[in-house]
Amino acid sequence: MPTTVTADTAQSTPTDRTTKASSAVVPSGGAYPTLTTSRFQFRPFMLSDIGPLAALAGKHRIADTTIGVPHPYTTEFARMWISSHSPAWEGRRALHWAAARKSGDDRMVGYAGLNPIDSERGQAELRFWVGCGVERNSDAAEWAAAIVEFALTSLNLNRVYALQLARHPLAGRVLAAIGMEPEGIVRKRIFEGGLMEDVVCWGILRSDWQGILRS
Repeated sequence: MPTTVTADTAQSTPTDRTTKASSAVVPSGGAYPTLTTSRFQFRPFMLSDIGPLAALAGKHRIADTTIGVPHPYTTEFARMWISSHSPAWEGRRALHWAAARKSGDDRMVGYAGLNPIDSERGQAELRFWVGCGVERNSDAAEWAAAIVEFALTSLNLNRVYALQLARHPLAGRVLAAIGMEPEGIVRKRIFEGGLMEDVVCWGILRSDWQGILRS
């Protein structure tokens, strides 16, 4: 999660960033959901995103600070990954969005999603990365808060969690800013860039979120 957060962002609340400015559409019949905030839209990936996805995700800083992003990131991998999205959502196993600005040319500027989704246990993992040319402080918090709200309300999940590389504490600031709580460190949990990495687990419950909205 290659993100940073400013003091202004950290002092704002999830209510400021989501409930007043985000909306979700979850179509019946298994069609892919969409999500919008005041400045961004989260839409399904398209085949036309293969090149831009490979270019953005192929940046070293994305792979270096984001769990599960391979490097190099090839167009063939992007094609296969995008092709897996519809079956994953149909089985309610994962949800992947291309993040794009609401104004402009619909060009993707990053990724956000829930992967995996564990419907049986009522939880999902929050994942996101912000591409170049996007403000990585307030934008990251806006994205994350909207997706947490979507998971806990539209999908009726009970818990959302996120995994942060311990050596990348700035990502933790974003998660803290949206109301997530650190739940512990798992030592040498992830093999990243040829090294075994410690991971910080963050989580938020539906009851936590509701309490934040009431405050």
